[in-house]
Amino acid sequence: MVVCCYVARRTSSMSQTDPTSPFLPLPEGVSITSVEEDATSVLVHIACHHPCALCPGCSCSSDRIHGAYVRTVADLPAGGRRVILKLRVRRFVCPTSTCSHSIFTERLDSLVHSYARMTNRLSETLQTLGFATCGELGERLAPKLGMQVSGPTLLRRMRARIYTPPTSVPIVGIDDWAWKKGMTYGTLVVDLQSRRPIELLEDRSAQTAETWLRSHPEITLVSRDRGGDYAAAAKRGAPQAEQVADKFHLLKNLRERIKEVMDRRHSCLPHEASTRADAIPARARGIKGSPTKESVPPSVEVADEKHYRTIPPTPYWRPPPDNSRQLHRQARRERRYGLYEEVRRLNTLGIGVRAIARQLKVCREVVRRFLKAEEYPEMASHRRGPRGSMLDQYKPYIRERWEQGCRNSVQLYDEIKARGYTGSTSLLRNFLASVRKQYKAARAVEVVHQALTPPIETSASPPPQPLVKRRMSPTRASWLLVSRSEKLDEQQRKYVEQIREGHPDLETAYQLGQQFVMMLAEHRDRDLDAWLQTAEQSILPEFRKMARGIRLDYAAVRAAFSSIWSNGQVEAQVNCLKLQKRIVFGRANFDLLRLRVLCRV
Repeated sequence: MVVCCYVARRTSSMSQTDPTSPFLPLPEGVSITSVEEDATSVLVHIACHHPCALCPGCSCSSDRIHGAYVRTVADLPAGGRRVILKLRVRRFVCPTSTCSHSIFTERLDSLVHSYARMTNRLSETLQTLGFATCGELGERLAPKLGMQVSGPTLLRRMRARIYTPPTSVPIVGIDDWAWKKGMTYGTLVVDLQSRRPIELLEDRSAQTAETWLRSHPEITLVSRDRGGDYAAAAKRGAPQAEQVADKFHLLKNLRERIKEVMDRRHSCLPHEASTRADAIPARARGIKGSPTKESVPPSVEVADEKHYRTIPPTPYWRPPPDNSRQLHRQARRERRYGLYEEVRRLNTLGIGVRAIARQLKVCREVVRRFLKAEEYPEMASHRRGPRGSMLDQYKPYIRERWEQGCRNSVQLYDEIKARGYTGSTSLLRNFLASVRKQYKAARAVEVVHQALTPPIETSASPPPQPLVKRRMSPTRASWLLVSRSEKLDEQQRKYVEQIREGHPDLETAYQLGQQFVMMLAEHRDRDLDAWLQTAEQSILPEFRKMARGIRLDYAAVRAAFSSIWSNGQVEAQVNCLKLQKRIVFGRANFDLLRLRVLCRV
């Protein structure tokens, strides 16, 4: 073994790190006496040669040796095998008669601490392993790396880590995080300059945040969300700091106001592009039919410069349509419409929102939505159906080529790309995979169906299915109105034009929304006052409400239009915190979670 060669050449060098043992660096005055090895471990005998030692009680030097004993200490693995140090240390007699340590053991703090069963470097490595994984996973992974440790030991090593916060943090971001979503929340503080979390607080109360901010008078800027608790905490705890509202929450507030306008004018929203039902996989439509196979000899096509294998056409057999879902949807609409009529009737009698909600056993938000709507707000049908995609308009062509026997995704991608498709190949492959799975299942049960069912007359191409029409939801429409025009495709821009033409209120909401988005993107804080005045004079109550909210937090909102700092980095750190919670399976106490977030690898 290589280590044995080093032992043979070892000298009595007194340098800080013995050059004859680069794989096992030792402090000055410590040398290797012998090495024993087997298939799984390496046993290294080490002795100390210092002529004297310092008493830990009185710091007096002593050269009177009382005796010696052997410590067994685990070290970092070598070549995938465990390394065990047999460390022979001596006991000394303290020369001071009044010292509490009459006999003491020589210390080797640079190698191993007192009473420790592993070296400092092994302890640090296990600590890093624990922060990168977790207790149970680290326990399973350590033997593969040549170390042996239990899960509780890893947790103790992590908890022994001492976190040293930075001394100066002039620019910070603050946001809440969910300890238990909807019930318990904490606070995360991030240094926006170094882009690292610096503190994790156990709750999100204004008092807790204020106490932490007050202990850091060097703070000059605080980025936060639109919540009132953090605004009050920053005002009282760091009055010298400038507050900056989060840009994301400003856009979120804008979209919510536009969505409220569209809830009132839902009937004015356009229908989305129709999608043929046969362009959607049968499994996505809830159809469990079984195709049959015709006896057609295999063939081979030659396409341009490539040869593609083709498969004989296999038409679909579709069962009679099941209208139970439609009947259920109709019954649910009738119940909801009856609730809408009852809310309107009770409101005409002078009954308030709280009383109506309590009497009808619904939430107040539903009552407010029904009262704001000028007509019955239909539920968005697309939420219970397949969502549209960039591939929808090409699915009939893909289906036609599939029925002709072309099953190669590369050829189909080239063909639809020539027709204007700009999406990814993965979208096409996923669609073809669902279709291919149906055909494989059909071949598996083909013999059974032929025996149990009479022959079914089919054609090479299935009859066209009716078009699936759905009205655009307020959620999707509001997203289109707050998106910048250059980031939308041609179809989405057509939707925007149809929305604007649907009602004057929607046109007004679009103009105000686009002005706000462009001001925020171009850092035009000087135009904020004019926008607020326009919104306050608008006929839309939703935007008047938004303007009043901005007036209450005017300084922080205006700073968001001009400052380069935002809470985006804090939101990213919150996502990292969620990952840490998942790594430990949500079972870490607050002290351990805090260390994992602040000291993560």
